[in-house]
Amino acid sequence: MIIKYFSRSFFQTSKAVRFTFDEIQDCNSNLNEKIEVAYGSQGLGLAIVSGIPNYSRMRHQLLPLAQKLASQPQEYLKTLEQPSSFYSKGWSCGVEQFKGKFDKSKGSFYNNPIYDEFQPLNVEFQDQIKKGNLIRIPNVWPRKHIPELEGAFKNLGRLMVDVGALLAYHIDKYIHSKCNTYEMGKLYRFIRTGDSHVGRLLHYFDGPNTEEWCGWHNDHSALTALTCPIYMNQDKIMDYQDKEGGLFAKNRFAEIVKIGMDPECLAFQIGETAQIVSGGIVEATPHCVVKSDETVRLGLNRNTFAVFMGPVFHEILNVPQGIDKSSALNKIAYNIPPLLGRWDQDMTYLEYSSNCLKAYS
Repeated sequence: MIIKYFSRSFFQTSKAVRFTFDEIQDCNSNLNEKIEVAYGSQGLGLAIVSGIPNYSRMRHQLLPLAQKLASQPQEYLKTLEQPSSFYSKGWSCGVEQFKGKFDKSKGSFYNNPIYDEFQPLNVEFQDQIKKGNLIRIPNVWPRKHIPELEGAFKNLGRLMVDVGALLAYHIDKYIHSKCNTYEMGKLYRFIRTGDSHVGRLLHYFDGPNTEEWCGWHNDHSALTALTCPIYMNQDKIMDYQDKEGGLFAKNRFAEIVKIGMDPECLAFQIGETAQIVSGGIVEATPHCVVKSDETVRLGLNRNTFAVFMGPVFHEILNVPQGIDKSSALNKIAYNIPPLLGRWDQDMTYLEYSSNCLKAYS
């Protein structure tokens, strides 16, 4: 039961810090105060952006296709799986592990929204890929059965990356104001030049309440963009907002907070890569997705889309000069896989990503 773990006596609903598209588009805006409230030592590690041109239309074009894809015959979905890439491309269901159990509560469709094929790597990094059992493969699209999915996925994914880069520029200014050895523009560079971005179209299945649609975890990317979900009953879009379930996060005191989010906004969460390179000045957000009793009773599926933005694979992930690496580590109270077991100084983003994929598979 949801009450057992998420009783109203144990969590509060929190509206995230809101930025408008116009203010983050202005490079001369001083948003440090709002950035600190959202992402600093007392923040939630999450903010929302409103007023994004064309976003609402693109969201409604893509999210219902998660339902359509998940409803395809299993034999066809099998042809979209890519186990050699740790299921980081194409269709994936029941291969991630949370609490030692395979997660069959949702289906995911992964692709890079910017590049259909990766740029060639030099021999050194080709060897690292083999050593880490990672295979960089081209995007996989269901062109035969759902030809409209490719364009909708890319259009919304690219918009989310563009908005993420604008917000990252202001996060960079805030980090640099706290640490003058931090490379100004680093997160912006990661997002603008990175070829490792991953779009994840998510379909959470209806059915018996298993308490969590997605277990507690951190994103290992630099910045994650996340849409507000669309709930559906079979093929019908429902005008529904979940008052008890949905996205939950842990604040800086490891208290559980339900995230209040307007449908027309995009959410942006700090990931562990930004936490590392900022030396902990900004901190990743442990989060999970809860299935409420009401969504079970109404027979609702949950559909959403996330884009995980990271640097090029050969980027070295170090804390800024003068900051101890311990400042970048996760709080023990967050109760997620320790960062130190997956990252250390002078590690490339490729090595770190490989370690993270193994930790959750």
